[in-house]
Amino acid sequence: MPTKTSVDIEEARRGIYIDFEGTAVDPPSFLGATWVDDDGQHFVQYVLEEALWPAALAKEKCRESKWEDLKEIKELSEREKRLIFAWSTHEAVDLEKYSPNGEWFSNNVINAIPIAKKWRKEFYPSIVFKKNPKQPMLGKNRLDRYLRLIKYDIPSILGPGNSAQRIRYVRKMLDKKEGNYSKLTPTAKGKWTKALNHNWHDCNGMRELLIQIAQMSTR
Repeated sequence: MPTKTSVDIEEARRGIYIDFEGTAVDPPSFLGATWVDDDGQHFVQYVLEEALWPAALAKEKCRESKWEDLKEIKELSEREKRLIFAWSTHEAVDLEKYSPNGEWFSNNVINAIPIAKKWRKEFYPSIVFKKNPKQPMLGKNRLDRYLRLIKYDIPSILGPGNSAQRIRYVRKMLDKKEGNYSKLTPTAKGKWTKALNHNWHDCNGMRELLIQIAQMSTR
């Protein structure tokens, strides 16, 4: 995996930002990806878990996808010379494990945390993040903590730590309804919407963070 501790404004603005959502014991359920070009901002959610495909069909940004479909991200990166950023090494590890293009992703997906840590130490030296004993799996360098430093607002209901239970719930309810999304309760549909919206903020927030880091680092 490439190691990078700084980013310039062109790299940040043109970057492809990706984020997996899922449960701890299963392969990732879906991958969000966002980037900006002359046509505006693009956002795609590749729903990889087949049990969730009926829910994917109900949402405009979602696509029923297989792991090989993620080659679109690889091809975009190569064709337009865009860097790919993720928060932590999790995305690169899972892409290497499950994607037919895994080796390429492992060699090209950049962990944004070292970039953010270096920036925080330089511009906010008095702020030290510690693990939350109530949420040890989230680690201390959570994206939402860095987003607060740039005043990027995320509704509290879309904060970290809830996606896995929401995905499990929707999966269970779809199984009970034999895959018919229209028969799900408002509660189940709401959980799916919240999981997707959380993923959007992870992708878009990471982009806004790296852009601000690049801007501040050049002053």
